[in-house]
Amino acid sequence: MNVDIEAVLRRHGYDGTRLIDILWDVQNLYGHIPAEHLPQMAAALNRSPLDIVETASFYHFFHTTPSGLHRIYLSNTVIAKMNGYQAVYDALEQHTGVRFGDAGEAALFGLFETPCIGLSDQEPAMLIDGVVFTRLTPETVADIIAELKAGRTAAQIANPAGLPEDDLAYVDHLVTSNVLTRGPVFFSGQADHTALLKRCLGSSPEETIGTIVESGLRGYGGAGFRTGLKWQLCRAAAGEDKYVICNADEGEPGTFKDRALLTRAPKDVFLGMVIAAYAIGSRHGIIYLRAEYAYLRQYLERQLRELREDGLLGYGIGGQPGFDFDIRIQMGAGAYVCGEESALIESCEGKRGTPRLKPPYPIQQGYLGKPTCVNNVETFAAATRVMEEGVEWFRRMGTAESVGTRLLSVAGDCRSPGVYEVEWGVTLDEVLSMVGALNARAVQISGPSGECLSVQADGRRRIAYEDIGCNGAVTIFDATRDLLDSVRDYTKFFMDESCGICVPCRAGTVDLHDKVELVIAGNAVQQDLDEVARWGALVHANSRCGLGATAANPILTTLEKFPEIYRRRLRTEEHTLLASFDLDAALAGYERARTELQTGGTA
Repeated sequence: MNVDIEAVLRRHGYDGTRLIDILWDVQNLYGHIPAEHLPQMAAALNRSPLDIVETASFYHFFHTTPSGLHRIYLSNTVIAKMNGYQAVYDALEQHTGVRFGDAGEAALFGLFETPCIGLSDQEPAMLIDGVVFTRLTPETVADIIAELKAGRTAAQIANPAGLPEDDLAYVDHLVTSNVLTRGPVFFSGQADHTALLKRCLGSSPEETIGTIVESGLRGYGGAGFRTGLKWQLCRAAAGEDKYVICNADEGEPGTFKDRALLTRAPKDVFLGMVIAAYAIGSRHGIIYLRAEYAYLRQYLERQLRELREDGLLGYGIGGQPGFDFDIRIQMGAGAYVCGEESALIESCEGKRGTPRLKPPYPIQQGYLGKPTCVNNVETFAAATRVMEEGVEWFRRMGTAESVGTRLLSVAGDCRSPGVYEVEWGVTLDEVLSMVGALNARAVQISGPSGECLSVQADGRRRIAYEDIGCNGAVTIFDATRDLLDSVRDYTKFFMDESCGICVPCRAGTVDLHDKVELVIAGNAVQQDLDEVARWGALVHANSRCGLGATAANPILTTLEKFPEIYRRRLRTEEHTLLASFDLDAALAGYERARTELQTGGTA
């Protein structure tokens, strides 16, 4: 028996639902998850070694083989590639002496690319051993690698003053919050959380839900489901044990608003969870924090401790006997699909983040089969402000169907990337003027899963559920950008992030990405574009979750708004076969295979 592994298992109560935490602790001990320790872990958790490997292999940040003493993850977003990504990539390979994706057992460095790490407003950016570095240049890369070679840790390099990791000053030193407009709903100042909760507890749970219903507050995750109705249904669901989960798995490329909220207004978020717990009758809270935000964990743990000390978490909250509720942080491990609420719940239970079939919905059978209310960071923060300021105050903002305000994560070709609070109903042109995007040609709304808008055609449209729905991400492209480059990256993102559980998404995302590559190579014909439309509809209609349902959006929305970027690359030659079929390449492959067979594989 390995005593270190035993200590990890004991720390987590030999609880198989905490497998993600256990895997993190083991990897932090050894740099990867060694195969020789799997039998001990499996026996203690009543699982098989293959079960554990199956779960670990699902997540980007877990390694089952040695991956270097220092693991470096470079964010490879479209926005990074607009801001010097390739030069940073080359510098990392040059100064580490390692190729991306390679790391031997004795390697000092392991280099990996990773999707968006929530820093699109300060790219290029990377994670080294969980520590974040922003606004990289080849020169800063050279300095960082030299210091690592000299024996300093990533934490020492990033934090030379030794600021406490649970202090706001530490977080601010690593990452700029970039909140460029404040209030009236978010970042409005430090509320009196004790007085607010006392006022909430003076009303019944039903009255609290009624306030949220009357406010018109809708979930900010993208679908816009009415928050009050979700709480109402969860309260009415059968079962004594109920859970409140905050979805802080902000994985949509181009989105970083939740990062700013968790930095500048974490107690507004946590108090929103407490209010939800009172409303639905819950004693258990979880905030699912994406792995890329690990540098926020100690700071957030401190915020939770302070809430407990103030009597706003724990037993007898607010001096009310019987109202017991606490929140724990569950770290993710790198999987975009875990932003989907049922996949997130699976991950919280120590499993692969595979979306569940619905119904039943989480409000009926969620975490551990119990009724579960899942809202995102922005929704809980807004709920706190609704309870603080009242229904009429909130309803004075926005539109009839999109009440209040929302946060936008703005990045790309603009003068001032960052986080902006706007009222629902603002036009696209107004947003572009606000952020200094005077030469914008296209705007990707809601990240890859959203739509690509033409500034010329859509500038007067409104950001609201009744017009342009928006989950918060706004990526701007000027006329110098080749939009097909972003389409290629977005389709590859969906291909890589598919959980693989359903065939339409698993196979369809690959086929859609291949079609984009075909267009870029100049080998596509009109029939290929026609097939994209048919295949995209098939993937949308038959995928299990929102990832597959939106995977074709990068192609379909650019085809609609910017058809010329495809048509000018189409082949026009007549062939007896499909024009996009490269007969010479296929025959060359056949000839290589035939030669290798004849020579025993030595050709």
